[in-house]
Amino acid sequence: MARPSPLEVYALLDKSNCKECGYDTCMAFATDILERKVIVQDCIHLVQDPKQAKNREKLIKLITPPQRPITVGTGDRVAIIGGEEVFYRHQLTFYNQTSIFIEIADDDGDLEEIVRYLTDLKIERIGDVLTLDGIALRNVSGDKEQFKLAASKIAELSNLPIMLCTFDVDILLYAAEAIKNKKPLLYAVTKDSWEQIGKFAVQNSLPVAVFSNELDELMSLSATLQKLGVKEMILDSGTFFGPGNLSATYDKIMQLRTAAINKGDVNAGWPVMGVPAVYWNLVKIGDDKELWEQQFQEIIMGAIMESIDTNLIVLHTGQKKEEIWALLALMTLRQSVFSDPRIYPAVDAGIYKIGEPDEMAPIFVTSNYRMTKIPVEQDLLGANLNCWLLVVDTEGIGIESAVAGGQFNAGGIAEAVKEFKAFENVKHRVLILPGMAARLSGALEDEADAFVVVGPRDSSGIPKYMDTLWKPKEFMKEYESWEK
Repeated sequence: MARPSPLEVYALLDKSNCKECGYDTCMAFATDILERKVIVQDCIHLVQDPKQAKNREKLIKLITPPQRPITVGTGDRVAIIGGEEVFYRHQLTFYNQTSIFIEIADDDGDLEEIVRYLTDLKIERIGDVLTLDGIALRNVSGDKEQFKLAASKIAELSNLPIMLCTFDVDILLYAAEAIKNKKPLLYAVTKDSWEQIGKFAVQNSLPVAVFSNELDELMSLSATLQKLGVKEMILDSGTFFGPGNLSATYDKIMQLRTAAINKGDVNAGWPVMGVPAVYWNLVKIGDDKELWEQQFQEIIMGAIMESIDTNLIVLHTGQKKEEIWALLALMTLRQSVFSDPRIYPAVDAGIYKIGEPDEMAPIFVTSNYRMTKIPVEQDLLGANLNCWLLVVDTEGIGIESAVAGGQFNAGGIAEAVKEFKAFENVKHRVLILPGMAARLSGALEDEADAFVVVGPRDSSGIPKYMDTLWKPKEFMKEYESWEK
C-alpha cells in the first residue's frame, strides 16, 4: 500500500497556520503527523469545528496504517501494539516494538512478589532503559473467584498492562468485569466464544485476542467481530514446537503480515501475536532435559518472532531474577531490530567527565555514534578510571566507518579540542586516539598541537593499556622537545 504524502494530509487541514498546535505552518503539522509525532486531536480546528468533521474522518482513515494499532492498559505504561506500515524495517521503519508479556498463574503463591519484580524491572543498555510491557494472567486454578482475585491484585500492585488468559468464557468475563477500567486484553476469542466475548468487548471498549490455528477461520472471526463493533483486536494463529512446526508457526505469522501490509486485507490488518510460553505444555514429567535447555527453546522462538516483527509475545521464562538472561537476550535483540534505520543513533559531541580526573588525567577521543560512545564510557567507568572523554561529531557514525568516510578526521578532532577546551582542565597536551583511527595520529599532532598516542582498538582493552602504556610525563617531555 502506498504511504500518503504530506500534501494529501495538508489538503484535509484548514490551512490557517494558526500555530495553536505548536507548529508554525499546517504543512509542518502534516509532515509530523505522518511521523506520528502528533495526532489528529492535536489540531483543535479538526476537533472543535463541526465543519471539519468530514475532513477529520477522512484524515483518520488516510493515516491509519494497514496494520492497525491497538492499545492495552492505561496510563504511562500503556502498550501500543502493531500499527506498522511496512513489511521490512529498511523500507521505512518499525514504529512499535514487540511487546513482551510475562505469564503468571493465578494460583501462584508468589504472585505478589513476581508482579512487583516484573513491574520494577529495568535494564539499562546503550543509553536506553529496557522494560517489560505487560503481564499475562493465566487461569490455572479453574476457579473464577481465584482468577478475579489475582487480576484485581495485579491491577492494584502494578501499572503494567494486563492480559487475561483463559478459554472459559464465564471465568474470563468475570475477571474482566472487575478490572475493565484497566483496559485488559481478553484472551481468547474462538469460533465458540466470539459472540459473548465480542459483545462484552464492545460494551466496555476492550481489546480482544482472536485465536485459531486455521487462517481462514481466523479471518472469518476477524470479519465477524468487526461487524459486531469490536474496534481493537490482535490475531493469534498459534505457536507450535517440534519438527516442522517452527516453520509452520513462522509461515502463518508471515502470511498474516503479508495480507495486512502488502495486500491491504482489512481482516488481516491487525497486530499479530505469538505465545512461546506454550512450549511448557509439551514438557513431560520425567523429561531428562536440563531446565536451561527447556528455557532455551522458548527463548529461541521468542527471538524468531521478534525478528519478523511479531507484535506481541508471551513468555513463561523471565518470572524470576535468575532468569534475567532470557529477558536480556530478547530485549537486546528487540532494541536492535526496532532501531530507526533513517536516523544515525548519535549523542551530543562534547567533553565528558569520568570520575574525578586530576591534572594529569588522560583524555580519550571517540566518535558521537551512540553505540561507540556509551560502551566506551561504560568501560571507563567499569575500570574506575578518572579521565576525560572527548566526543567528536562524526554525524553519528562509528570510528572505523567515519575514518574511512572522512567524518572522523584530524581537522574535526582539532576543532573539537578547541571548541570544548579539552586541555583546559589538565596540565598536559596528550590525546589518546582509538586504535581504529591510528592513521590520523600524525596529522592530528599538527592540527591540535598535541602529543597523540594510539590506544587499543577496543575500549575493553583500556585498563591494560593504562597499566602498561600510559606515561604522561614521558609523553610531555617528548612533546616539549618538539617545541624547542
